[in-house]
Amino acid sequence: MINTKCAPARGRERSDLSTEPELLLYTDGASRGNPGPAAIGYAIFDSGGILIEKDAKTIGRHTNNEAEYEAILWGTEKLRERGCGIVRVFSDSELVVRQTSGAYDVNSDNLRVYAQKVAQNKKLFSSFQVMHAPRENPRIALVDALVNAVLDKEEDRRR
Repeated sequence: MINTKCAPARGRERSDLSTEPELLLYTDGASRGNPGPAAIGYAIFDSGGILIEKDAKTIGRHTNNEAEYEAILWGTEKLRERGCGIVRVFSDSELVVRQTSGAYDVNSDNLRVYAQKVAQNKKLFSSFQVMHAPRENPRIALVDALVNAVLDKEEDRRR
């Protein structure tokens, strides 16, 4: 059972983390055009690699980078609904991963807002890391396929 209490990371001892569940969040965002029609998706896995939940949806007109951030934010909201613990987020966007880790400055005002939201969400979990995963990673490929299927369906609907 996943812990249902969400406590900020501040004041927690390292030993507290050993009893908390670890969840893996794989995210992807895409736009057709930059900006253009965009979609986001996520897949949540437990620490044993079992798929717990996956979903994708359209989000209107956005840039690709905005969609990547939106995917992380939506996925972390789904993790909050499940409860908190140790969270590792994987994205194929090196830019977003490096901006959220502080390795890159965020020069765009609209992306700065997204980066700040991710930073706020980090505080809702005991441990929260955003990591890069190559596009070829099977779990990233799964989410990419979900996102593209949603975008294809939206294109077909508009015709």
